Amino acid sequence: MADYPKFACMIANHGEAAIFRRFDTLNIKNLLYMQAELVHLEAELRQIELEEKSSADPNRTAYPFSVYDLRESACSGKVTQWTKYLEIQSKLQAYNDALLQYLALRKVAKPASNAVEVLREWLDRPEGGDFFLRGREAYTWDMEKDLLSLNEQQPGKDGLTKLINEKLVPWYHRRWGHRTQVEHFDLIMLTKVIDS
Repeated sequence: MADYPKFACMIANHGEAAIFRRFDTLNIKNLLYMQAELVHLEAELRQIELEEKSSADPNRTAYPFSVYDLRESACSGKVTQWTKYLEIQSKLQAYNDALLQYLALRKVAKPASNAVEVLREWLDRPEGGDFFLRGREAYTWDMEKDLLSLNEQQPGKDGLTKLINEKLVPWYHRRWGHRTQVEHFDLIMLTKVIDS
């Protein structure tokens, strides 16, 4: 019976099947929420800065000129510029990391449509995945616009290789390939031999 370990093994052996969701909408929503939180924290910090700048307390008016004094203010137990800054610092780091990660994700190539088709067919075949995915997980590869391929793309593929990959292999598979016991990814591997 198929399961995630068998699925992972198949992907490890056939790089063309390393196709995953990008989760564009979730990533963008995450960035928007993080950005909104930082906008509010920034406003709170500005308010604290204004209050401390106009304070009658000489220690508080020294904060714009001394990071040491600013940092020491955190010992008072009150919300100060420094405590607010520390709260912002960790959230800002997470936001910047998320921005860069999403930028990197956007640069990852989309999979070839025939690779997605072959992956779906493997998941459905009795000798492959045998419909082991259940519920929402079974529809993971249905949103082609949201997929990415971890398989290294070969830049500058010649026209013949592209024709074989995108037209001939899927055509062959629809006509005769489903009748054979040959592993479907072997047909894609044929194009790698042609590339060599």
